[in-house]
Amino acid sequence: MKKYYRLFGFEFKGILRDPISLLLLAFPALLLFLSCFVIPRVLRTLPPMEALTAQGVTLLMIMTIASFSGVLAGAMATFMLLDHKDEHTLHTIAATPLGLPGYLMFKMVYIFIAAAVSVFVVLTGTKLLAADAYTLLGMRLLERISMGHIIAFSLVSALTAPMIALTLGALAKNKVEGFAWIKGSGLLAFIPLLLLLPAFGGAKQYFLGVFPNFWASKALAVKLLADQDPLNLSFTLYILIGALYSVLAIAGSFRLFLRKQQY
Repeated sequence: MKKYYRLFGFEFKGILRDPISLLLLAFPALLLFLSCFVIPRVLRTLPPMEALTAQGVTLLMIMTIASFSGVLAGAMATFMLLDHKDEHTLHTIAATPLGLPGYLMFKMVYIFIAAAVSVFVVLTGTKLLAADAYTLLGMRLLERISMGHIIAFSLVSALTAPMIALTLGALAKNKVEGFAWIKGSGLLAFIPLLLLLPAFGGAKQYFLGVFPNFWASKALAVKLLADQDPLNLSFTLYILIGALYSVLAIAGSFRLFLRKQQY
């Protein structure tokens, strides 16, 4: 266990030395500020009818903001993996008792934990500090979700982080390529907004199921917006399918990363 503590200390020092990683680390605080203070202030400036229309859209924006924490954690982990590629240290890691697979598992676990905590903090902070700002017909929408719902969503949503890190780390040859891939992966954070479109109502929603973060986002949308579409699944089923799909995607990405490495 001590070797993992020492390894975590080394990794944390590396994060502190990298300005990009530091910025990504601080981003959840900015997301929380936006969801608790900036967006509610904008809503209060709207006429009553426009504000009513904007509530549902804005709530899905909050879901997008929360989901973005997982994408950001994945981006940070991608840069850390590409650092090893640029510095040609993967062969050194492979020669250690931990080995490259063990090191990757360790890194992905703490990235997953960081992402889950970020999502939880953003959603819980918004619920505790700004629930009054998100109402529909007098109902505080964030009161429709319990801490259990938030925890389940946070855990499944955070699985996006290791999947992104391993996939992009395998596909990109260096940080320059990695940055281009990361910009493209940021589109995953906007999948929840597509749930608003009539084109993805009913059975058509499942076309979005190819994106791993769809399942957790849809689970939360069903609770927050009280969506009664008969073709919807329950919150629990969406969460379970999302968890299983994400774990399988991570396993595939893990194998892809190991296969792509030449050390």
